[in-house]
Amino acid sequence: MSTWTYEDIRIATNSGWVIEPKGDTINYTGVAIDTRELESGQVFFAFVGEQTNGHAYLRQAAKAGASVCVVTDASKVPSDLGVPVLVVDDALIAITAMAGAWRTRINATVVAITGSNGKTTTCRFVHALCTQRGLSYVSQKSFNNALGVPITILNTPSDAKYLIAELGTSSPGEIAARAALVKPDFAVITSIGSAHLEELGDRAGVAKEKSAIIDALPDGATAVIIGGVDELEEAIDAVKQARNIVRVDADRVATCESSSGYTPFAFDGVGFTVPMLGMHNAMNAAMAIEVGRALGFADELVRVGLMNVQLPEMRLERVEIETTTESIVVYNDAYNANPDSMRAALITFDSLDGNSPKIAILGDMLELGTHAHAQHVVFVQELAQYESITQFILVGQAFASTGLNPGRVALIESIDDDAMNRIASMIEPGSCVLLKGSRGIRLERIAQVLTGLHSTEPIAK
Repeated sequence: MSTWTYEDIRIATNSGWVIEPKGDTINYTGVAIDTRELESGQVFFAFVGEQTNGHAYLRQAAKAGASVCVVTDASKVPSDLGVPVLVVDDALIAITAMAGAWRTRINATVVAITGSNGKTTTCRFVHALCTQRGLSYVSQKSFNNALGVPITILNTPSDAKYLIAELGTSSPGEIAARAALVKPDFAVITSIGSAHLEELGDRAGVAKEKSAIIDALPDGATAVIIGGVDELEEAIDAVKQARNIVRVDADRVATCESSSGYTPFAFDGVGFTVPMLGMHNAMNAAMAIEVGRALGFADELVRVGLMNVQLPEMRLERVEIETTTESIVVYNDAYNANPDSMRAALITFDSLDGNSPKIAILGDMLELGTHAHAQHVVFVQELAQYESITQFILVGQAFASTGLNPGRVALIESIDDDAMNRIASMIEPGSCVLLKGSRGIRLERIAQVLTGLHSTEPIAK
């Protein structure tokens, strides 16, 4: 990636040597916090978590080719480790400071993307466009939190032309802190919805938090935002510096839904296609198109980029599970959920053509705070409008506590493995299944159980 001295890393992390290096420079290739993913030349940070302690894996890190190990407990370092080791007081503070130092060495154009829904998919779209014009790096695995953003920066090659960074939040002030670290040249706000209400309060609080990404832009820079959201417009009015605000709303996007796995759409009358289902994904792509145009990309290059996108897992991911009779088609959208993203998934699922029985398996929407009960009640009351869906299976305590059990609905309060097995047993060959729920529910286990129940491996489409 780039030559960086050991002393540069020591100063950046405000640390001291437990095992000193034998030379001056290293071929720095990034950072890792998991030895199973560590690549030669990376700096290994031994984080201590609730279920694992990175200090227990120092020998594995050395064997995998770590250039430096960073620890918080020097007593856990084997004296014969054979790898330079730094000790810090706080691993998160150290990796964040190191990311700030590395950011000064990156010459890439930085696009920062946030939103209640769609930010990971939009990141992948923008990355696909930028890859057509040079080396681009994008946040991996939704690395958008206090640890993920520093890792994203530190794993960006110094010669990258573009960095596409995803910024997430759950509490006030987090977007401002993460935007200050990535120092974006362009910003995107994909949506304002009812997510993380436990800490952010209401949609106005969400909009205020998300709009901090615009405040981090230099004067005259471009921000692409979802249009027609009053709370966001009010929040943006509070941003005093001059910005070029580009708004994308449903009036600019016209789609033709398809069950083939592709969505053709027109953006301002110009045709594009994305290899995903749903109006919401066409909107995400439209955001990316505006970023591409702001970067000076021709529509034809953008069109090719959108079709070459590498999609994130568990975002309406189509998986076909073969059985001895008819295949079961699963749309795995189980990465996360809030009321807006769940409605978008149901609208898309309801619109699919075909005669297969449709089963929507929906897990609790978490992190809604005091709004949780009311949001789940309203959501259950809305289910009747999705007329083509044969059955709804609602999973978790929040759905169960609504006290509602309208037609076509089965309630499963437990979320343990036995419950996932029971739900899988309810799905007959030939069915079309949607999995949608918050990360903590882990509904993807149902797809895994279904695969185990039948004779062949799933075929990703």
